[in-house]
Amino acid sequence: MNTSILLWVISGIGALQGILLALLIVAKKSKQLSDRILFTWFLLFSFHLLCAIGKDLYPTILLFAAFTKTLGFLQGPFFLLYNKSLTNKHWRWGDSLHFIPFLVFTILSFFIVPSFETSWDIVVLLPKVASLVGYPAYVWYVCTKRMNYAREHHAGNMVLTLRWIRIVALLFLISIGISILRMMVELSVGVRYFELWDVIRYVVLLTALGYFGLKYGVVYSPELAMPTEGKSNYKDSPLKQGELKQYAQNITEFIDKNEAFLNADFSLSVLSESLDIPKHHLSQIINSELNTSFYNLVNSKRVAYAQHKLETEDITKFTFEGLGYESGFNTKSSFYHNFKKVTGKTPKQYLKEISSS
Repeated sequence: MNTSILLWVISGIGALQGILLALLIVAKKSKQLSDRILFTWFLLFSFHLLCAIGKDLYPTILLFAAFTKTLGFLQGPFFLLYNKSLTNKHWRWGDSLHFIPFLVFTILSFFIVPSFETSWDIVVLLPKVASLVGYPAYVWYVCTKRMNYAREHHAGNMVLTLRWIRIVALLFLISIGISILRMMVELSVGVRYFELWDVIRYVVLLTALGYFGLKYGVVYSPELAMPTEGKSNYKDSPLKQGELKQYAQNITEFIDKNEAFLNADFSLSVLSESLDIPKHHLSQIINSELNTSFYNLVNSKRVAYAQHKLETEDITKFTFEGLGYESGFNTKSSFYHNFKKVTGKTPKQYLKEISSS
């Protein structure tokens, strides 16, 4: 297959993938600032890949060539701002300075004469590599310190968010490391930007970000809801009334005493294995005897735990987001959604109410 056609196909697949990941974020019910940044970041990936196609199809159009070379300067700043938004760090006007290299190099790219183009590629390459290495390395370092702090102060599942950010940082460092090795091999024949192997690396990086983003619930985390079913729905069940009540008591005691709901990975399967009760029987018991669903039961326990923390502990020791993770929710939006569903108020409103009473 022709190299150009292969580049178009792979770039097109990557661009489409970035758009689909962005649409998944749009589909989230409760979106935070971090979601909006990630949405824009995924679109940046797509635009970069589309520019690679444009550059190959229309090499005389300077716009495609300039953006293909300089859009990489935006990756580090977007990652830094995304990290800040996830860890509740306040933005400052000084953060806009991180975008200056992209603006400067992009503008200058339109004034480079053809005879100086190869030298200009090297001029752009050096600071861009420094940016692509420096930002992820810095974020990795900061997150490592925060993870140690979180463990020392018993922040619970807040570590999950920091672990996700470190995974992103590691993916970027591995990706740029591979790119540097490839460029070192090609130095003898000149530096070429965004050729086929760069496109493949970029698409693989985007795929990995999407995979781990879905796994950690930061790209999309559906609000699962299971309708409760009445006792009449289980008229053919082999379980007798006495067994149902005993099992219901066992379920409640296990969840309360072990605080199993604080584990973000706690599921119906985990409960089934722990109590040695088949999952379909668990659903029946929870629905008919406790008059709720497994997810509503677990989330109500998590909200109650968060309420107790707000009522008895100093809120300055943790953030609302950290409280959500500690309570067992794996995303900030899920915590806020369920807290308001149970209490009718956001965590901030609830704290303000109890503080004034």
